[in-house]
Amino acid sequence: MTLLSILRVILFYLLAVVVASVLGTLVQTQFNLAALRLIGTDIPVGLWLSTTLADLRGFTPIFAMMVAVTLLLALPVAAGLGRIFKPWRGVLFFLAGAVGIKVAFDIADYLLPMPTFIAATRGLAGLLAMMVAVGIGSALFGRLTRPTNKRGLRVLG
Repeated sequence: MTLLSILRVILFYLLAVVVASVLGTLVQTQFNLAALRLIGTDIPVGLWLSTTLADLRGFTPIFAMMVAVTLLLALPVAAGLGRIFKPWRGVLFFLAGAVGIKVAFDIADYLLPMPTFIAATRGLAGLLAMMVAVGIGSALFGRLTRPTNKRGLRVLG
């Protein structure tokens, strides 16, 4: 593997972390604001947007650390399985990120003193939406790093 290809993989990894973290932050913010509305809190559009922007600045870096560790562990597993189950490579990368972040949530919830580290994950819909957000970032990495198709006549495989 050349230095250029290593740098390329690192760049794609960082891009996957950023995409997953931003999507996850947007998900958790919207679920939290929706929960506040359910208990009768009036949230004007301006406050909704400013809260979303504040979470992008404040929560994204914290969540990005969690996502970075998750993907650092999950992506090599997906890559290895993707070599064996080639037609399922994209699904495997998506699942690696989604299942990986679920495990990270469970570990954080077990270790941290508060009942739930990320409030949006208290319910099934929020948990699944957060898993999908990280799955999308993971699948993006899988897509960007997929092997190129070899063209030409293949005689023995």
